[in-house]
Amino acid sequence: MEKMRSLFAKSVERPIEEVIKVTQSDEKALLTEMDEYVATESIRENYIEVFKEIAEGPANPREGIGIWISGFFGSGKSSFAKMLGYTVANRKIGDSCASDLFKKTANDGRISDLLDSINRRIPFDSVIFDVSMDSGHSGNERLTEILYKALLKGLDYAVDFDVAELEIALEGDGRLGRFEQLFQETIKKPWALRRQIGLAINEASVVLNHLDPKTFPTPDSWVSGVGQGRADIDPNRLAARAFELASRRRPGKALLFVIDEVGQFVSRSVEKMLDLQAIIQAFGVEGRNRTERRQAVSPFGIAVTSQEKLNEVVTALDARRIELARLQDRFRINIDLRQTDISEITARRVLEKNAEAERKLGALFDAHSGRIRECCTLERTSRNVDISRDEFVRLYPYLPYQIDLCIDIVSGLRLKRGAQRHVGGSNRTIIKQAQQMLVNERTKLVDAPIGDL
Repeated sequence: MEKMRSLFAKSVERPIEEVIKVTQSDEKALLTEMDEYVATESIRENYIEVFKEIAEGPANPREGIGIWISGFFGSGKSSFAKMLGYTVANRKIGDSCASDLFKKTANDGRISDLLDSINRRIPFDSVIFDVSMDSGHSGNERLTEILYKALLKGLDYAVDFDVAELEIALEGDGRLGRFEQLFQETIKKPWALRRQIGLAINEASVVLNHLDPKTFPTPDSWVSGVGQGRADIDPNRLAARAFELASRRRPGKALLFVIDEVGQFVSRSVEKMLDLQAIIQAFGVEGRNRTERRQAVSPFGIAVTSQEKLNEVVTALDARRIELARLQDRFRINIDLRQTDISEITARRVLEKNAEAERKLGALFDAHSGRIRECCTLERTSRNVDISRDEFVRLYPYLPYQIDLCIDIVSGLRLKRGAQRHVGGSNRTIIKQAQQMLVNERTKLVDAPIGDL
């Protein structure tokens, strides 16, 4: 007898990543993420809203350059932000471009037209990072400092502020190439590798003595002055420096910063939230002014993710010090990913059927619809428990209301005291649960005959 595994469009035993990391850049993993991404109707509308805002940047520059993306842990906000960063910058993934892959996945003419317009008129590069991974061991770094490190790394400067300041100064004087050549000759190792280690400052000081003995008369002349405030960074300087360095290393391009887990980083800290507000304000003003003066192709954008909506994060803080209205003006785009999309995403990621299976399951429902409704309808509930033919085929072997029940159960577990952080009413929780139900070694439903359930 034919087994249930023959019903599915894709193997339900294939690996499905439980956590999407914005920093994951493995080519094979990226192609899989692009191929399996599910853009529901509401998600497509959200992308259209963001892409329209970005497309209007050069002609109508605004100070509100922030994009706040919220949703439960696992709701897909990291995936949404990552896709945004890759498509706007149209990054290469293997032999393909991110925009082409995403347009195929989204299958929406409006998205295709907007992406084509952005990629053609407004060349972007994206700086994508997870603030929880880049905030250092102490977690006390300001977002300004973390963002500056990400900018330096994205533009291929040293991430140590003092070393980067040296590179920036030498590059501005047109002497960075000569310095790197002298470093190789003197230290016998490439600067690009040595700048990453603790000895870089001492070795650079020796080379500077060779490069410019009048300014650096001894081998320790430069190193003795390091750490005297030259590399300090604040939001206004960060914004100006971002445009300056991008014009050197990415001429003719705008930047989109994608910062994952910002909500968790700033929550319960008025100082961190004020720092975020100052960053968004500084980039907004700098971007509008430079774009209007035609010194930049477009304002730079900053997209952040959070489990909570922006107003929820601010309300939990000292509202007297943070003006929500002003902050919302800076974050013009607020996206909250809907829990109601989980059923559709689960159906398409795990339970999607092939054409022959749709025919067989439809015939099965037609033959037994009365008994299915008699045996499977819940009583004494306000929940919609109707079992239609289309829903039966789409979600089989689940019943339509069972997905909603699973969402409510794991959402309830998350509210329990001591619940682990990864438990939530989320896409990935339900997706993984659906997959494990089918392939669990004890039940092995994929090897059960069709129609047994």
